[in-house]
Parts: sequence; structure tokens; C-alpha cells
Amino acid sequence: MTAKQPRILICSCEGSMPLDAGAVAKGCGAAVGTADQLCRAQLDRFRAALAEGAPLTVGCTQEQPVFQEAAEDAGATAPLRFANLRETAGWADAARDAGPKMAALLAGAAVEMPPIAMTTAASQGVALILGRDATAIEAGRRLADHLDVTVLLRDPQDVAPPRVTLFPVLKGRVASATGRLGAFSLTIDGYALPDPSSRGGLRFGPARDGATSTCDLILDLTGDAGLFP
Repeated sequence: MTAKQPRILICSCEGSMPLDAGAVAKGCGAAVGTADQLCRAQLDRFRAALAEGAPLTVGCTQEQPVFQEAAEDAGATAPLRFANLRETAGWADAARDAGPKMAALLAGAAVEMPPIAMTTAASQGVALILGRDATAIEAGRRLADHLDVTVLLRDPQDVAPPRVTLFPVLKGRVASATGRLGAFSLTIDGYALPDPSSRGGLRFGPARDGATSTCDLILDLTGDAGLFP
């Protein structure tokens, strides 16, 4: 079966913008119809184009709900797409020369987009905050009522120990990070636990490399280059 030639309908929006149907037809390779008030007084032109059963692109997005309702009432099944010609071309200072641009906008709107890949992300609210000083600990305090927080400090200097241990404050640097939102995995070098007897400033015990950590969220306050370029 031979595919039906696509149809295009463009409207001057009550004479407020010029139309170059010839340029649009040449640029899109489609049959082009025009109107001055397609969404109201000339809606029958839209219904007639629908009845042909060919793919139809309408050069108006403001009144898209009106056209979609009419298409549903008519039981139309052919592809129906819309392009904003008025704000992007028809009301421009160079509107009289905008025929080719309108053709490009209409042609782009008629291209069927490929399916968008979807990924389901499940989060348990486990957050790792990376930092160098008390700023990261303060961020942890603000988030602790909502998330399961751990703070990892890189080369901390003169950081006062928290009066109450509401969440772990550890020492280390991220050697590598992989994953995505809801499923991050990190390797930590220089990993060390704080000394409970820290006084005046946080002290940490023996460090080791190659520790691993998993989390759902990462808040990086180190000021370094991002973990994921």
C-alpha cells in the first residue's frame, strides 16, 4: 500500500503573521494548506485534513488542545504533530523571509523521535557527603533528619569533633567511583575512623587503602573535579 502524502496546515493567526506556503511545501515535500483562524472559524479545514488519514502537522502549539480534542472526536489514528511557528518565526522582525525557517520547524516536528530508554532507580536514602572541613559536617547535620548520612573528609585540618555523633565522620579520599543515582560504588584510599577521644580537633586512627562504600546519593563539597566527567 502506498503511503499517503503528509499534510501540513499553517495559520496566519488572524493575519498577525505572513505565510509562505510555497517555501513550506518546497522545504517539507508535503501538501500545505493555509488558514487565518484554524482553531476556531476554520476548524473544519483541520477536520477535513484529518479525514484524509495522512500524517498531519499543524503550525500552532498554543491551540494544540483544541486540535487534539477534535482529532479524538473524529477517531483519527494518523500521526498528528505540532510546531510553534508564531513565536519562533512568524512574529519575528524578518517574518516575511521566514518561510524556509518555518519549513525546517515543521519538518523537525514531523520526525518521529526514537523511544527514550528508561531506568528505574530505587533509593534507600543513603547519602555520602564528600568534603574537607566543617562545611561537610554542617551539611550532614542539615540532611541527617531526612537521609542516612556519612561524611568523608579528605585531608581534614583543624576540624572540631562533633559534640554528639549523629552520623559517621570518616577520613579518606575517593580513588574511584562508578554507578548511577541510587547505585553508586566507591573505592576509598586513606580510609580511617575517628578517635573517640578526639579533643580540640578530629584525630583519626590507622588508615588503609581499598575500602569500599556504596550509596544512593553523593554530595561533593570538596571543590575538586567532579567524580563523573
